[in-house]
Amino acid sequence: MDSVTDERGQAVLVAVLALAIAATAIIGIRAAQDRIVIAARAQRAGEAAVEAAAQAVADRYGAHAVAPRDLVNDPRVVEAARVAAVELARENGASGVEQVQLMCAKNRIEARLVLNGYSHHAGFSAPECSPY
Repeated sequence: MDSVTDERGQAVLVAVLALAIAATAIIGIRAAQDRIVIAARAQRAGEAAVEAAAQAVADRYGAHAVAPRDLVNDPRVVEAARVAAVELARENGASGVEQVQLMCAKNRIEARLVLNGYSHHAGFSAPECSPY
């Protein structure tokens, strides 16, 4: 009888060990999933923020007869782009918009920003930004 009892005890121990390993794996998978979802939300928020910044500049570009190089250096335009980016980032649950920059190069006006340590950029065609 002792050998039967010992085998049952070992089987219970193996089952408990298997359940502990499974629980640890599930917790690890859940943590990885949470990190992936958080990263995806941050990416979406950054993309939305930089698109809002670029749209704010595009609105000014279309409404005023101002040279694009002057437009991207106008502090009011840079501030409008920053405010649009911050607002849309906040609507997407993010904060910490940094380094909003506007550039006129290679036939485009580009908006660039950093959100939570990640760089994002968006732009639109502006032929006047050609180096030639």
